[in-house]
Amino acid sequence: MTTEQQANRPVPTLEAVAALAGVSRATVSRVVNGSPKVTPEVVETVTAAIAQLNYVPNRAARSLATRRTQVIALVVPESTSRVFADPFFASIVQGVALYLADTDYTLNMLIASETHPDKTRRYLMSGNVDGALVVSHHSGDHSYAHLGHSLPIVFGGRPLNKSKPGSYFVDVDNVAAVESATLHLIHQGRHSIATIAGPQ
Repeated sequence: MTTEQQANRPVPTLEAVAALAGVSRATVSRVVNGSPKVTPEVVETVTAAIAQLNYVPNRAARSLATRRTQVIALVVPESTSRVFADPFFASIVQGVALYLADTDYTLNMLIASETHPDKTRRYLMSGNVDGALVVSHHSGDHSYAHLGHSLPIVFGGRPLNKSKPGSYFVDVDNVAAVESATLHLIHQGRHSIATIAGPQ
């Protein structure tokens, strides 16, 4: 088959899979969505038809049916220049991407607009994602805190309001880390311990 023929080839549909497998459209839908109400024999037949046709489920249609997008947003409220210059953000993206690699979820990175921050918030609240990770938010920025009432959000760093219920965050315990490092040096017989730190 030539490249032109491949380009003009119709995209396989749920109906085409059903016809090839000799089952109803509803049965194919159940198999695609992992329903336990289908016998193993039917699952095998439908799976073979899906493979033969190279059928890929329509994400938009599945989102309407399940009310899930299978998309996680990584929100970075920083300038584009800083995001691509600071290796911290690359390691964050790598960590999230590696974890999601073995799932059906897709990573959607949003560099929050500095001039139009409402644009990012509207996108998050419009049903485009199932949840959000917000990293490098600034201490004076409370713009994402209220979104937690409607969208699962995890902050990378201390929450904007620790006492607020439903605030989920991942952070480094700097006090415990320094204590552990100091005790290690003391146990090594060190008596004069210095601290090297960057600008505050």
